[in-house]
Amino acid sequence: MSRSWWGKFFLMCFFVVLSGIYVYPTLGNLDLETTKFPFKQKINLGLDLQGGLYLVLGVDFNKVYKDVVDRQASSMRDRLKEKGINVTSVKTLREGFPADDPRIAVDFDASQRENLYQILKKEFWTLRLAGETPGHFEVGLSHDYRNDVRERTLNQSIEVIRNRIDEFGVSEPSITSQGTDRVVVELPGVREIDRAKDLIGRTAKLEFKIVDDKTMSPGQLNALIADIEKQNHLSYKDGQKFSDYVRQVNVFAKGKIPADDEIAFERPKAGMDQNDSARIPYLLHSKTEVTGDDLQDASVQIDPENRRPNVGFSLNPRGATLFDKVTSENIGHRLAIVLDNIVHSAPVIQSRIGGGKGQITLGRGDGDAMMKEAKDLAIVLRAGALPAQLDFLEQRVVGPSLGQDSIHKGAMASLIGSLVVFLFVAIYYRVSGVIAVISLVLNVLFVLACLVGLEATLTLPGIAGIALTVGIAVDSNVVIYERIREELRHGKRPGSAVEAGFQKAFRTILDANVTNAAAGIVLLLYGTGPIKGFAITLLIGIVTTLFTAVFVCRLIFDIYLKFLDGRNAKTLSI
Repeated sequence: MSRSWWGKFFLMCFFVVLSGIYVYPTLGNLDLETTKFPFKQKINLGLDLQGGLYLVLGVDFNKVYKDVVDRQASSMRDRLKEKGINVTSVKTLREGFPADDPRIAVDFDASQRENLYQILKKEFWTLRLAGETPGHFEVGLSHDYRNDVRERTLNQSIEVIRNRIDEFGVSEPSITSQGTDRVVVELPGVREIDRAKDLIGRTAKLEFKIVDDKTMSPGQLNALIADIEKQNHLSYKDGQKFSDYVRQVNVFAKGKIPADDEIAFERPKAGMDQNDSARIPYLLHSKTEVTGDDLQDASVQIDPENRRPNVGFSLNPRGATLFDKVTSENIGHRLAIVLDNIVHSAPVIQSRIGGGKGQITLGRGDGDAMMKEAKDLAIVLRAGALPAQLDFLEQRVVGPSLGQDSIHKGAMASLIGSLVVFLFVAIYYRVSGVIAVISLVLNVLFVLACLVGLEATLTLPGIAGIALTVGIAVDSNVVIYERIREELRHGKRPGSAVEAGFQKAFRTILDANVTNAAAGIVLLLYGTGPIKGFAITLLIGIVTTLFTAVFVCRLIFDIYLKFLDGRNAKTLSI
């Protein structure tokens, strides 16, 4: 056998073994609490399979725009006063405009029109001129800025809700935006409906606290926490309230840390297990220096010198005074940004920060990664409170019995359908049909492995997508086998017929799967909920089908042909 053949064989074996390692822990035991297996992956079940709570929340953007305009009017009033521009009044209009397009009326000395216009154009570029008469401007939010406000408000709402859900202890929540003014929350396994709704609607709490690095170094703090957990059999378990765990750590740490200090942890990063290596502890002064009530805004900015992103923030006058005092007295210390007792960042104070504005510089790294980090940190800073009123528009409770029933019926339907297909293929194409069945089984295995590896959520339509994948894969095998039969009828030997059949069928198979993939991509981009679940498994199935039908099936045929040549056979069982 050639080196190329052995390379293909070992590559296929590698994928089979790797897929088995991923999928094995999920078989018969979707909850891995008791599974003694080094890989802890599992297939995430959707709300329709596991049961729980489904909520649709609406955002009142009319009020959001009005609040933004009120802040802009206040800033404009102060800025024009600093510049010495004589204005009669700067006020927000209460009526005479659409509800989603609030306006600011500026009355001024007509002789200073040009100076006023240049200031508005340069410093208040988020506003557009909506109307003008002599000595009177009427300005509103620009269309681009309104879209930016809408997007930021949705992102901030989702971040705040996610923190609330983490507090509630739901292990696999789904919180996504729907359209331009709604947030969909799916909480699998939740039974305390009223408590969950109350928790989602509660305002988040943002605090700025000084990190106490003098009392205890990070290494000593880690050792202290490890000792506390060992002596008191204390550890953070999946599903437990994070705040309860932090409270317990602080209780057992009394007497070992100063009375005016407390321990807080940095939230584990996405995709990391919530274990000791994922949590970073901080020893903080209990006194809150600045709260989220004093934060006015935060946004991503680009440093003009090195073109790197950073996070700029602004405080109201009271917060600016407090922040100036705190930063001037703690240069060289770390200032922790704490949201709901969870540390999101702890930058070092490089210098005194006055004027109510400052920036948080990020570490070096890839530009895209730094931009994502800056955006995430800006969202966290703005997530001190829900940015808009959220109205509960829809609520559905899915019972656990329905989920189990769906799993059983969906699995049985897929299994029976697959077995019927396997049986027909094996009878109709004989030995070649058995080869097709092997490739189909591996196809399903690869799909399940991809779902586990990508941490995708399996829904009932997703199970239908797996069944459809089997059908698509069978179609690919039929196209190949009919090509091989055609070559055999023209008098070619088995080896040449198989090679020609795979080569001629490849373009047809590729065209068919590309068109299916195009439909799947549209469903994924524009669909919601179950439709996305179907699209995900469909797209994964298309990729695995191309791999198994063209690569795996051809490799097994090569093995079969080696066996036929050994017996000097001139026909192929197909």
